[in-house]
Amino acid sequence: MQLYRNDHVAVGVEYHTHLLQQVWQGLPSSENYREASLISLQLAETHHLSRWLIDQRQLRLYNPLDLQWFTQQWLPEAIYRLPTRVRIGVVLTDLNQFSKQGSDLVLRAAFDMNPAITSRYFLDTLSARAWLSTPRRESS
Repeated sequence: MQLYRNDHVAVGVEYHTHLLQQVWQGLPSSENYREASLISLQLAETHHLSRWLIDQRQLRLYNPLDLQWFTQQWLPEAIYRLPTRVRIGVVLTDLNQFSKQGSDLVLRAAFDMNPAITSRYFLDTLSARAWLSTPRRESS
């Protein structure tokens, strides 16, 4: 169910699978990027969502200042407010280092703050959904 949309992202929630999905496109303005990020956090907290599917296949770039805001302000707040064991599937057009650069920065910062976070990159949403829907294995 889509709950939020602006010029650069559509955010939806699938309650039965505890999944938040973001589909990004173009080059988001700082206002659109930050508002969508804050609304996504609010939705994830309200609905106890532990799985994130972030589709970036049509995303051109992130603004470096927005990534800095995300890692220094949004991320610490999210780590505090969300479940410990979050899974993040990121869908890209290809897996080269250039297309993963912004996501790598964010995911490394997230893992540094919460080592229980797991993430993977995918080339299609079907594979990402399959991984996100599999039960987590607890380490012994």
